[in-house]
Amino acid sequence: MSPSSATLGWARHAALASLWFGFNFHWLPIGFVLIESQLRDLVPHDSYGTYLGLMVGAGAIFAVGVPPLVGQLSDYFNTPWGRRRPIIFACTLLNLVGLGLMMTARSYNQLFVGYLWIQLFANAAGAAYSAVIPDVVPDREFGRASGNLAVMNMLGGLAGVLTTSVLAGANRLLWAYVVIGAVTVLTMIPALVASRGEGMTRVARGPRRPLLVSARKFVAPIWSGDFGWVIFTRLMATAAITIVAYFLSPFFHDIVRVDNADQFTSNWLLIVFLAAIPFGLTGGLISDRLGRKIFVYLSGAAQSLVALVFVVFYPTQIPLVLALGAVYGLGYGLYFAVDWALACDTLPDRSKSAKDMGLFHVAMTLPQTIAPAIGGLLLDYFNRISPDSGYRAVFASAIVFFGLGTVFVSRIKSVR
Repeated sequence: MSPSSATLGWARHAALASLWFGFNFHWLPIGFVLIESQLRDLVPHDSYGTYLGLMVGAGAIFAVGVPPLVGQLSDYFNTPWGRRRPIIFACTLLNLVGLGLMMTARSYNQLFVGYLWIQLFANAAGAAYSAVIPDVVPDREFGRASGNLAVMNMLGGLAGVLTTSVLAGANRLLWAYVVIGAVTVLTMIPALVASRGEGMTRVARGPRRPLLVSARKFVAPIWSGDFGWVIFTRLMATAAITIVAYFLSPFFHDIVRVDNADQFTSNWLLIVFLAAIPFGLTGGLISDRLGRKIFVYLSGAAQSLVALVFVVFYPTQIPLVLALGAVYGLGYGLYFAVDWALACDTLPDRSKSAKDMGLFHVAMTLPQTIAPAIGGLLLDYFNRISPDSGYRAVFASAIVFFGLGTVFVSRIKSVR
């Protein structure tokens, strides 16, 4: 049966989404806890933001270039095992090398190299995986698939930060890299099994075109149609979420003044995901009837409110800070409930989806590398002018990005 006529059960939907659990378990602890903790021991405190921004900014080279290029490759990569699955399998295993480099890093340079390695191979695996959903999921089940991906996203983040919280409390934080490697490999297996049948239809290459014409065609979905507005919506929403997340640990350390910033950050993120899961679980299904855009509007409002409280009040009351985590989680869940559904609804060409889903993937990976660089420079610059004032600039920039995300989603015409 074709993807448009087949019906998938809950078990297969869950299996298809399983690798999204692994990827979020991978990226959240690394980006939001592990790197910050390691950098505090490897670089001078007054240059922390600059070193952080340099490392994650360099990762943008792979975060931007790898997903659409690997996606384009997988669109025409014909093997007996499909187009996407061989790439997912190989790159997930190669990613383990980078995790080992980061775990054993005793210098900034080694941590830097390990980070670039995982940016290359994890993004390559993610690019191929992004096309599996539109390849095998029926059109009418995009909302259900998006909801399942949202739940796996949040459960993966929940499990990841819980792991880092426990290990941080036991002063064994770096062992999280071992757990991350095991989880990504184990969650890859059901996703590969459930995506059987993808890529069995050979896609013919079009006629050769001049390089400039090919390049324009390659990026055309960004600048035309509703799919482009979906990309820009994701770009802004992810930039805001990333800025907040990367600077939570130093904010809790310098402003809230908690005793163990690594563990407190993990606990705050636990609350975020616990609050987000119910909305991710039901939001995708509900959006099939109510429309997608209202979820993005409500998400931006809730998350902006939390950032605004951080900017204006610099809260130090622990119960208030934890309650803000629940509000933030509500917004986080609302957005990710419809994130993938918006992309699948507006894809320009379902038969060659990986390149365009690679561009969609860039809208997540690019801000995850560029936004911390911008935030790091803002933090250090304003802190030099007035101690601790940099956090106001950092969280204010997140509010701007949340606002832009709601503006861009309003421009989508073909989806409610």
